[in-house]
Amino acid sequence: MIRTVLYAASAGMVLTACNPSGPDPSNEAPAPEIADETADEGASEPSAPEAELEPEVLPSPEDIPTIGYPDGWEMQLYWSGEYPNAFSVTQEGVTVMGHETITYEVYPPIYCGLPYKATYSPWNRDRNDSDRIEYVSMVYPTTFTIKEDRTLTVLVGDGEEELSLKTGDQLIYKSYIAEGFFIAEKDGVQYEMNEGDLPQSTVFEQGPEDQEWVRVTCDDAEKTRAWIRYDDAIGAPGVEPYEYTGFAEAADLP
Repeated sequence: MIRTVLYAASAGMVLTACNPSGPDPSNEAPAPEIADETADEGASEPSAPEAELEPEVLPSPEDIPTIGYPDGWEMQLYWSGEYPNAFSVTQEGVTVMGHETITYEVYPPIYCGLPYKATYSPWNRDRNDSDRIEYVSMVYPTTFTIKEDRTLTVLVGDGEEELSLKTGDQLIYKSYIAEGFFIAEKDGVQYEMNEGDLPQSTVFEQGPEDQEWVRVTCDDAEKTRAWIRYDDAIGAPGVEPYEYTGFAEAADLP
């Protein structure tokens, strides 16, 4: 079973200190230790080891506030899909409605200008780094019911295991990943499994569509930060869905 990697975040680098090697003493006779009063003059204290850089800490859903979402909605820190949604700015002077905070209903908007030719995709690393872009989705977990006994090979953490499901078992459908894989929960444990491995008789509860949000840096003097819902971006004049030319590849328009 192959897990699809949707978006990789870069971690900070750790620096280590090293000391230069001294001259080769192999051709010199060892000299007795002699106290040299002048040697201490001007000698500096040994330098402390160079501090390690802290790795980049990715946000958690608890770190990102939302407003107005009813009970049952949850946040995931990625956009789903083998080829996740993406959009590009195809005209100059484009303004899109955004919000200071992720909102369920219409709250006072921020009218955010977007730079011409910019592409907003989880795979456009250059733009994501320069504009400090974040991608999250609001999802509404639902349940599904097993109608036939079945044993599945599932992913738990970094390993595989066999999960026995019995007729009548109910699991929680947490969120979709890609290529049929999704996150399910049973008895408080989360698994990655594939819909194709489930019995065809499995009954899925229907829920609201996912809402995808991207946090951008607006193209203004203040470099305003705003959350923009994907559907609002696509509905704005001068914004078009981005067409991928390769897996895990995206860039600003030429």
